[in-house]
Amino acid sequence: MIVHRRIYRISLFLAGTFFLSWGFDWLLIKAGGPEALKNTGGITPGMLTPAFVALILQVFFFRDSKIYYKHYKETPRWIFYSFFILFISLVVINLVALKHPDFNILFIGLGSVLIAFWTLAVFIIRSQSSIEAFRRAGLNLDNIGKGIPFIIGIIIFFIISAILNLILGLGDLQTRSATIYGIPVGHSVYIPILIILFFVVALLGGPLSSLGLYFGEEYGWRGFLYNELFRYNKICAAALIGFIWGLWHIPLIMRGMHTYSPDITGIITGLVFFTLWGIIQSYSVLKTGSIWVAAFMHGSINYIYSFSITYFVHPYDNLYSFGLGVYGVIILAIIVTSVFYDPVWEKQNNSINHKDKTSQGILTL
Repeated sequence: MIVHRRIYRISLFLAGTFFLSWGFDWLLIKAGGPEALKNTGGITPGMLTPAFVALILQVFFFRDSKIYYKHYKETPRWIFYSFFILFISLVVINLVALKHPDFNILFIGLGSVLIAFWTLAVFIIRSQSSIEAFRRAGLNLDNIGKGIPFIIGIIIFFIISAILNLILGLGDLQTRSATIYGIPVGHSVYIPILIILFFVVALLGGPLSSLGLYFGEEYGWRGFLYNELFRYNKICAAALIGFIWGLWHIPLIMRGMHTYSPDITGIITGLVFFTLWGIIQSYSVLKTGSIWVAAFMHGSINYIYSFSITYFVHPYDNLYSFGLGVYGVIILAIIVTSVFYDPVWEKQNNSINHKDKTSQGILTL
């Protein structure tokens, strides 16, 4: 009975996530042409869909959920409700932008501001609540400091990748440009400003201001879905979710909107990468018990990779290079193999309530 219920929940989540995200992207392209999705600047509700679906199901439909609206009245509930508002706002903004393409930059800016405001709202709600309340809501903030080694690891991974691309002739060292992130920079202060902006924008500001986007993916995949699957086998669950995550990205790859080429080689490489990186993301949640760490890591890898190829070493071929390319994926596979030796994969999580295994889990969702 419990297994059937879990399969039912997983099926609802996956059907809703794929239908809404792929469907809305298809609607944008159908209404605005092939370039419509690219013109959104990445500010679409698609990335928010996994968390949106997971939260809708838990808040309004799964009566045994710890955050079901009829019996959950603690302050962190406003994070969920404000996320619903953010999702709907981005849907409206994207639809209106289709009708007014000349003001596209304005709409992208508005979407970015709303996402940043949601992050600010999280901090405000946290100040009015307690750590225990956040933990009970599946939004644990206790051990986020344990996420620092993961962020350092991401930085080291891309530094090594850039160096390898350079010394092996797989990429070009980028010369000093007139601007960094659109900010005019003089030649004499270029390096110091570059370093400062790396920490201020790529490492901290970007991932934090866009936290709503990455929470949108991570809460769904590494929160809700992993919570439903990890009891059977933690490693297999992490790998399976990573693979599904990769399948979810295939339309973006096929439209040429991702790192990987829109062909069978690019798709296969992308699936392998998402499977491996999905394991790392799940591992971070296991180690810290916090979905926020996974969300911040997701933002960090996007911003740091972009910074690396824009201002450090740009690969000649995104596919056959280190970083997110084939050679980088091989290194990532070695890293993933090493983390399998961590005993955390074998430990029984203390947050599980054995009397009610249908609604409790790694994040006590």
